[in-house]
Amino acid sequence: MIRFPSKRDHSRWLQLICWTVLLAFLPTFTARADVGLKPEMEFKFIAEDPQQSFVIASATLYECQQPDCSDAQPIDEIGPQRLNCQNDVCTIYFYGLEPYYRLEASFEDGRTLTSQSFAPYGFHSYYSVVVRESDLQVKNRFAFDPFASPICLSVCGSLWLVAFWAFLVLVWKRR
Repeated sequence: MIRFPSKRDHSRWLQLICWTVLLAFLPTFTARADVGLKPEMEFKFIAEDPQQSFVIASATLYECQQPDCSDAQPIDEIGPQRLNCQNDVCTIYFYGLEPYYRLEASFEDGRTLTSQSFAPYGFHSYYSVVVRESDLQVKNRFAFDPFASPICLSVCGSLWLVAFWAFLVLVWKRR
C-alpha cells in the first residue's frame, strides 16, 4: 500500500530545507577585526643556474609611483601587510596596490640583489623570481586557483547542498 505524505510531513520537510539553506549561508570562518579580501603577491625564487643554490636571509618589497622606481619606499609593515618568506617563496597581502614595485633580497652568502620594477597584473599576482648572478628577474607566472577563495568555497558548498535537497525532494515526490 502506498502511503502519501500528509501536510504535516510536507511542512516538516519544508522547514528542514529552509533551516539547511539558512545555515549554509552563515559565516563559516572565525571573525577577525581586519576583514575583507586583500590584494596578494607571491614570489617563487628559482636559480638561473640549476647547480646554484641559495638561501633567502631577508627580502624587502618597495612600492613606487614612477615606472623606474626612482621614488621607491619600503612597504609599511602593518597588520597582514608584510613580506613573509619561507624556503624559496615569499608572500605579501596588501591594503592597497601601487602602480609599480621592486623586490630586493639578501642571501645567506652575503649577496643582496635587486629586481627591475614591475607592475601588479591582478588582485592575486604570482611571480617567478629568477636569481641571476647580478640581479633578480621578476616574471609573471599564471596561476588559476578558483578554489582558494573562501567566497567560492561557500557558494560551491551551498550549491551542492541545495542540489542535494532538490534531489531528495524529487525522490520524495516520486514515491
